[in-house]
Amino acid sequence: MDFSYTTLKNTFMAPILLPLVLFMPALQITGAQSAGVCYGRNGNNLPSDTEVADLYKSNGIGRMRIYEPNQATLEALRGSNIELMVTILNNNLQALTDAAAATDWVQKNVQPYSADVKFKYIAVGNEVHPDAAEAKYL
Repeated sequence: MDFSYTTLKNTFMAPILLPLVLFMPALQITGAQSAGVCYGRNGNNLPSDTEVADLYKSNGIGRMRIYEPNQATLEALRGSNIELMVTILNNNLQALTDAAAATDWVQKNVQPYSADVKFKYIAVGNEVHPDAAEAKYL
């Protein structure tokens, strides 16, 4: 019997592909993921935090990113079911390398709201350039 590379490859691939084909129906996508929008606060004549939260809800926007913890925004998100990513400001990064300071940050900015605000992620910095950070903190 003459075995070519193609025959050997197909012989070894069949046991791998068979389970994948059998389990493909179980890998169905259960629905579209919710859209997310960054909520920046730099500007003039911005709507109130409550109006922004209502705008997200009325348009089916289920995820929000804020660039710093803001009490008014966090209050407006209570009970909204909007998943939240909150960012630690760049100028706070060095101070938060201390475990006690990091714990304090979480106790101040996350824990008071954690019962009814859906914190999904905490982002560490925004557009941090490694060379700039090294130069600043060395």
